[in-house]
Amino acid sequence: MPNFYVIHNPRAGRGAHKSIITTIKKMPNIMAWYESNYAGHAIYLAKNLARHVDASTSVILVLGGDGTLNEVLNGLLQIKHEPKIPIAYIPTGSGNDFARGNHLGTAKQALEHLQRVTQSQMLNIGEIHGDAPHHTTKYFVNSIGIGLDAAVVAHANETAWKKRFNKIGLGSLSYLIAVLTIFFKQNAFQMTITNGKNYIQIPNAFLVTLTNQPYFGGGIAILPNANFHKHELDLIISEKTSFFRFLMMFAALKKDGSHLKFKSIHKIPLVRGAQIHVRDFQPGQIDGENLGSGTYAFKIDYLNYPFWL
Repeated sequence: MPNFYVIHNPRAGRGAHKSIITTIKKMPNIMAWYESNYAGHAIYLAKNLARHVDASTSVILVLGGDGTLNEVLNGLLQIKHEPKIPIAYIPTGSGNDFARGNHLGTAKQALEHLQRVTQSQMLNIGEIHGDAPHHTTKYFVNSIGIGLDAAVVAHANETAWKKRFNKIGLGSLSYLIAVLTIFFKQNAFQMTITNGKNYIQIPNAFLVTLTNQPYFGGGIAILPNANFHKHELDLIISEKTSFFRFLMMFAALKKDGSHLKFKSIHKIPLVRGAQIHVRDFQPGQIDGENLGSGTYAFKIDYLNYPFWL
């Protein structure tokens, strides 16, 4: 077993995994334990670890949700470190889409699996560079969303319903309630995509998701055949439609993934260096955390990163 350096978000899951945390603290190969106490803190902690730990014998163990995992990944990649330090993960958050996409199961099941892992595996992660909505370079494991997707994330993260449904294991239901609440408030917007030699205009975009795996929104399979092991990213765009037709698409999405057959849904496999431009003021999200609101003009890339899974 490697030496584990733990970054734990104690707010994730509202303290529902105390027994798992206690078990992990007793593991003999836990070298250090750090608590993430505020938004962005895990980035700082990961950067500090990247400067000091030995990548050949060490693994950063993340205890939290998708947002905490995103922060750790971005912190590690801000420090140029070769070889890259592997990341292990125990899902203790609410959405846990990364764990779902990698079939890790519950926090208890993920811990049992972790104790059997003997080497890291390379998974695809996404990278954006440019205005999103502020000038930045960011990495993501799950998805980036613009428009309805991001507005729903912001609403679901703020509402008391999410906390209540998370307690009984129905976190995705809070996402559905947020969709129904936000639908009539969200406006359509124009976007352009430069994808290799193709220039695509979408005049009536409503939901835009740049995805690396099947799930978003706490278990909603927006792209069932996506795979962390494939070196690619896909763009899913839903145009604005009537509320009734949107409900039909959402029902198809929840049932079997046949939402991709609707004419108002576009699936675009992206090449390296593809560009997205949104000139209207829109909300954004990355791995289920708010990006803020603004306009967007960024390039897309992807790379491999070692995960101890």
